Amino acid sequence: MRSTKIKPPVWFWIVAVILLLWNLIGLIAFGTEVAMPEALTAGFNEQQMEMYNNRPSWYMFNFAIAVISGTLSCILLLARKKFAVTLAVVSLISILISSAQTVYSGALELVGTVDQTLFYLVMLLDVVLVLFAIHASRKRWIS
Repeated sequence: MRSTKIKPPVWFWIVAVILLLWNLIGLIAFGTEVAMPEALTAGFNEQQMEMYNNRPSWYMFNFAIAVISGTLSCILLLARKKFAVTLAVVSLISILISSAQTVYSGALELVGTVDQTLFYLVMLLDVVLVLFAIHASRKRWIS
């Protein structure tokens, strides 16, 4: 049996667009790190630079999975497709893996308050994305 979509409220579209914009910022950050790493590391001190250069080889691949799956999840939310839930969960798992590496390596202790706040904001907004996608699915706004 096919589930029927129910028209979502206006706030659904607003939240989905905000989350998409946030994830596009993540894509830009990823692209900048890939294409112009010197722009990212220009203000690093010696200890930060050493930590940056010694990240595990899988770190950037995992970063790509997180931002691409998060962005695609938001696009699918706007298209009202249920696979948005799966991609949101994939994004969250990738973010949690990267975050664990960041904490484990001690890198979080080497940055200022703004970067630490951003670190937690990334996780928070991805949890919001997952919960929002699940809620939309349960309300049958997506199918």
